[in-house]
Amino acid sequence: MCEIIAAVLGSAAPAEVKSDDELREIGIDSLAILEIVVRVEKECGITIGDSEVFEAALRRVDDLVKLVQSHVENS
Repeated sequence: MCEIIAAVLGSAAPAEVKSDDELREIGIDSLAILEIVVRVEKECGITIGDSEVFEAALRRVDDLVKLVQSHVENS
């Protein structure tokens, strides 16, 4: 997940993305979240609905990881 986040952020990515990083503080907005989710869906073979992404309380990298893990475990 951290590698995908760094790839989406490109040169604006922090030197290291940590699970407790606040998404907004490291430059992740709603469009970046959707791009991250699309990449994760492709890599993991899962589907996460856009509405679910926006309804989730995604504040930290770990929140995004938990959302993805819940879909990986149920696939």
